[in-house]
Amino acid sequence: MRTMVILESAENRSVLMEKNRMESLTDGIFAFAMTLLVLNMIIPSDAVITQTSRAALFSLLPAFYHYIIAFFILAAFWMGHHAQFSMVHHIDKNFLFLNAIGLFFVTLVPFSTSFIGDYPSDNLATCLFEFNLLILGLILAFQWYYSSHNHRLISPELSQYDIRLRMNRGLAIPVVSLAAMLLTVIGFSSSTMLYMASPIVTYFVERYTQK
Repeated sequence: MRTMVILESAENRSVLMEKNRMESLTDGIFAFAMTLLVLNMIIPSDAVITQTSRAALFSLLPAFYHYIIAFFILAAFWMGHHAQFSMVHHIDKNFLFLNAIGLFFVTLVPFSTSFIGDYPSDNLATCLFEFNLLILGLILAFQWYYSSHNHRLISPELSQYDIRLRMNRGLAIPVVSLAAMLLTVIGFSSSTMLYMASPIVTYFVERYTQK
């Protein structure tokens, strides 16, 4: 009987270690991606020679605008991921796989942000940026669905209201991204401004999610 208790304790420590290691990796990749975003605003060496400082600064405004959007959306995704993990008491291989796919799209955000910063009026660049955020948000939302379905990886004490509220919050950015992509397709050149409404969308989601 004593041996069984020791084995169970060792298993619990192993599960906790794996969860902590994945959290550390996730935090590091989010931090690295958010740091890389600022590199999009480096002035090219030829521009230093041919442009005045004022002209060079104004040329960076589209890149700075998309840097702000990408930084705060990544921050929102990280906070959502952190809140999600606080409710997950153990993980499995499928959850690890979903998390790895999500981190792949996190690392693509600096690229899509740089691309739209270089081509701010190009529909393809805009759609690529919005599609990147759409897929990332959907993966994180599906990760929560997987872990919360039938309380697979979360505490059985967590209410259905809390589960539904977390899911609805997670779908806010994907909904905004989809709407922005549709606006881009029909020819609206400033569709990324729609991301400014994300806090408002989240507010209404929280207010109208029924208990």
